[in-house]
Amino acid sequence: MMDYGFDALSVHVLVDLSDPESVVGIKAVAEWARDQDQAVQVWPFLREPINTAAEVPKGTPSFEAYKARRGLARRRYKDQERLRNLQRLSLNQGWTFTDAGATLAHWGLLRLAEHRVSATTVSPFILGLVSSNEVLDMGCVQAALVEVMPGLAGELGRFDQAAAKAELAERSLALSDLGVLSAPSMMYQAEVFSGMAHLPRLTALCRP
Repeated sequence: MMDYGFDALSVHVLVDLSDPESVVGIKAVAEWARDQDQAVQVWPFLREPINTAAEVPKGTPSFEAYKARRGLARRRYKDQERLRNLQRLSLNQGWTFTDAGATLAHWGLLRLAEHRVSATTVSPFILGLVSSNEVLDMGCVQAALVEVMPGLAGELGRFDQAAAKAELAERSLALSDLGVLSAPSMMYQAEVFSGMAHLPRLTALCRP
């Protein structure tokens, strides 16, 4: 099992920056960390959603029609939730990363977390990046990373997109073996909390 470098006394937030829910989660947990004086690091988690529906045998036509309606309802709900999250961040609906920009942003999150950069620093970096309302490519991501951590400039000069993708995928699979299934999630002392609704529970757990 890969050592993800998790400090047992910190809360670790696992995010996918292509999803506004994760960006909202970073903002929420950074505010919580400031209020609680709690160490929090932000890590990338890019595992594809698990689809078990394809493994289930087909049912009767009426049952398949029911499943189709349910699927449509879930997609509508997800689209509405995405829109709400975009509105919370004052972002337009066209906000997106290029493939290279997303890889560099998540690679950057990994490097920041390895250097113990706190969520209270990562949050304004991410919010400043996505609030540009642009298609986020390698150029703007690199500029933002150097601004938040100038020491990364040398590593950025050696950045290899294919190697970074492979590293992010390997680390995300290692986290899935620990029980992380989606982003945003949180981990504290090896316990996984799916979603950001568990912050009150973490407040109790992190009290001395």
